[in-house]
Amino acid sequence: MHLSDETSVTIEERNDRKSVRKQRRAHHRLLRDMNIKCTEQPTQHLMICNGGLVTGIKRETLQCVLDALISKYTLTMPAGKSYCFVTCNSREDATCVYNYIHGRIKLPGQNGPLYVCYTEAVSTMDCVASDSAFPPGLTLIENFITEEQEGTLLGALDWDDCESVSSQLKHRQVKHFGYEFEYGTNIVDPNKPIAPIPQDYKFLQALFDKHGHKYAYDQLTINKYLSGQGIPSHIDTHSVFEDTILSLSLGSACVMIFKKEDRKIDVLLPARSLLIMTGEARYAWTHGIGPRHSDVIETENGTTTRERGTRVSFTFRKVRRGECRCDFKDYCDTAKRDTFIDAKAASGLESSYVHKVYEEISNHFSETRHKRWPNVTKFLENLQEGTLLLDVGCGNGKYLCGNRNVYKLGCDRSSGLMDICRKRGFEVLQCDCLYLPYRDDSVDAAVSIAVIHHLSTRERRRRAISEMVRVLKPGGRCLIYVWAMEQRKDSADSQYLRYGKKSKESGTVNQSGVNRQTQLQRISEYHLTLPIHENRTNFSHSDMLVPWKKKSGEHFLRYYHVFREGELAKLCTEIPSASIRQMYYDQGNWCVILEKCTEIVE
Repeated sequence: MHLSDETSVTIEERNDRKSVRKQRRAHHRLLRDMNIKCTEQPTQHLMICNGGLVTGIKRETLQCVLDALISKYTLTMPAGKSYCFVTCNSREDATCVYNYIHGRIKLPGQNGPLYVCYTEAVSTMDCVASDSAFPPGLTLIENFITEEQEGTLLGALDWDDCESVSSQLKHRQVKHFGYEFEYGTNIVDPNKPIAPIPQDYKFLQALFDKHGHKYAYDQLTINKYLSGQGIPSHIDTHSVFEDTILSLSLGSACVMIFKKEDRKIDVLLPARSLLIMTGEARYAWTHGIGPRHSDVIETENGTTTRERGTRVSFTFRKVRRGECRCDFKDYCDTAKRDTFIDAKAASGLESSYVHKVYEEISNHFSETRHKRWPNVTKFLENLQEGTLLLDVGCGNGKYLCGNRNVYKLGCDRSSGLMDICRKRGFEVLQCDCLYLPYRDDSVDAAVSIAVIHHLSTRERRRRAISEMVRVLKPGGRCLIYVWAMEQRKDSADSQYLRYGKKSKESGTVNQSGVNRQTQLQRISEYHLTLPIHENRTNFSHSDMLVPWKKKSGEHFLRYYHVFREGELAKLCTEIPSASIRQMYYDQGNWCVILEKCTEIVE
């Protein structure tokens, strides 16, 4: 059945009236929530309910409409709001504006017409000026380079040969020179230089020198921001770079937001301007750019919006050699990482944050540990028939089952996990991996999967490896797995980051290339302060506490020492009776296969 044109028009009109009623109800709720008193009687004050800076309306656009109607008025556009106020010279002028605009005028970019109401007064609670003073140590030099120099810099860029167009950067394009910034760990490796800063950019160093900068900058990151792209708030890693950081803005202006505690400062970065961050602004204030297509800015005529175009930033840094020694310890990654754990504190720390925790979580832990890792299984399946295998730190015994041609022993510090193993029929005993209760040269092979990283000093970790080698027969091999500092999200076998929670701010798993503030745990009885790791994010500290949440909702913290690349291998080379047969990376772990020497060379 087809509706007639007359019926169609009636339905459209009915839908329009329904839409208007919904809009009015929404606006009345808005007025009530803001404690703005509206009135049916004309006043000098008008509120444009759905026309404000947040909705993308420019001051100039509204002024063009008002100027055509009345000669004198005051336009108030609160920052961060979706509405604005017009104070007219008389009620007659206000009535003229109301009758012309209300429900009739639709501005470019708006979904529907503007809605207006009379108010008894203009709300001033939203018109408080923002903090305009720069953070200490922040300097902005406008027109640092000429338009011609800007064109030269932009023209020399070949974005088709860009190093990164990745989801980690929300498709932002980036180029690195001198040293590559590793967005997974928020650092650069000073021992791995890449292509130096191009000669085309050397004239900038001369300009920096004229302004008294003491560094010959050796690291350059070039970012290309399309309209609508930004970067989450962050503090550049302290330990990686020296104090002063320079950022040259090209192409389009944007607003950079600086925050510290309850202070927030918006800084407009015009094209060709140089931003200099040093001291407190560099070390203690976060800075970021909101992912918006326009910015709210202050002009001589008042607050308005400015559309963003494509912005390119040249950020110059000086790579630091050695640790940071700044005065801002609450924000410093060096201060948080410098955790010296002596032998006296080590035993107590492991007792409280390893052994006691595993006793509490043993059942829940066992429920989550069923799948055997393929490369560990491969090692076990290659053992000869009749092999005597020892699993040091066997947990719930998931590697003690299968392959009946191999005789298997297990040991672990946790009595709860040992009870689980015994119920499953495994041959196990409770012991400390630092003091294995087995004779020298007594087992053919050994494995230690995710155990040694719970030991809190280098000497204790070395001793644990030495104990495994001691009980091996000459020619016997042991496989060791430890957590890696380097979590490779792009690796085919790395699962840790892939299923991480997404950051609410950046939409990625801590891939903004910046360090976020880390929670700290003060352990007063051992005079230690350790960072609390956020699960499923990159590791930023070697020694840390990792949360565990039981199904009951109880929270626990486990101590971990995550190994940097090469650290496990170096430790193993200090065992005189063993040699490394294989070293590899597997599922976020550093792994080594050691073989006990048949003859020990002194």
